[in-house]
This record gives sequence, structure tokens and C-alpha cells, in this order.
Amino acid sequence: MKKLISISLLLAALGASAFSSAKWLAERNDDSDVMRLRAVYSECTKKIAEKLEAPAENVSIPIETFPNGTVKSRVTAARAHIFADKGIVWGEKVRVEQYREDGTVYASLDAESCVVDRGSQSGWVAGDAKMTYGEASVKGRGIYFSLARQFIKIFSQSEIRAGRTKFDAGSLFK
Repeated sequence: MKKLISISLLLAALGASAFSSAKWLAERNDDSDVMRLRAVYSECTKKIAEKLEAPAENVSIPIETFPNGTVKSRVTAARAHIFADKGIVWGEKVRVEQYREDGTVYASLDAESCVVDRGSQSGWVAGDAKMTYGEASVKGRGIYFSLARQFIKIFSQSEIRAGRTKFDAGSLFK
């Protein structure tokens, strides 16, 4: 009897954490962070135009680190304006990289200009960008990304390319 109760509790716990397509779709359709970052991008662009201050050049800023202190993700830019009070980096000729704990890059995003919110680990690219993940790549215009949620959303001119895939045509006829 005790064993049956333990198994029932385990199954209930597993069921509670099961994948919910409704929840997933709701999260993917929630563009509130996209809208926030689009506004931040526009705000930063206006402030940069007004100030006439020279940008920092050839910067590399960590976004997130592993518990051992090594960089998990970072943004590099040929030119950047840093809004430290808000945790925002606005850059030109930007590259955002994600690393494994051994220091190897497993994903990157390249853009002409981009705003990154270090606090939410998300960003907005108003123009063109390309992201690579292993042998797959996506590109387009108007791109939102969230490193924390491992998510990218392309709003126009999207293109997806997959690398080598192992496909057995014979498996279709089994």
C-alpha cells in the first residue's frame, strides 16, 4: 500500500510538470518584452543622437556568468553606448555569444545594431541579424531574443537553414 501511494505521488508530480502546449503558446504570443525593448531601442537611439558623445569602442561586456565565474553569455560591439543605470547596452556591429562551461561558443547572434538588457538577458535588433546554433542558422529583420528563455522571434524576412541532418527516407515506409 505504501509503495502504491509513493508511485501515485510520483506520477502526480510528473503530471504537474508535464509540458503544456497552451502555456507554451501563451508565452510565445506574449510580446510585452518585445514592445518594451523596441521602445528602449528607440529611446537609446534618440539619446545617442542628442548627446554627441563618442561611443566606447571594441567593447566586450558579460551578460551572464556560470556559478564558477566563467562567462556564459556576452555582448561585443565595435561601438557601444552603455546605459549603466538601466543595465542597457546599445551597440553597433554587435555579436552576442553563448558559451558552454568549457568556454566553447555554442550560439551567436550578429547584428548591425542592437540593444541588450543585461538584467532580463534579452535584446532587440531593429534591422538585419543572423543567429547560428550549431549547424543551424536563422536570419531576418526585427529580431527579439531571450537568452534566459532560449528563445528567438523574427518579425520579418525570416530565413532558416539547417545543417547536416541524418534522414533515412526508408524510415517513411516502415
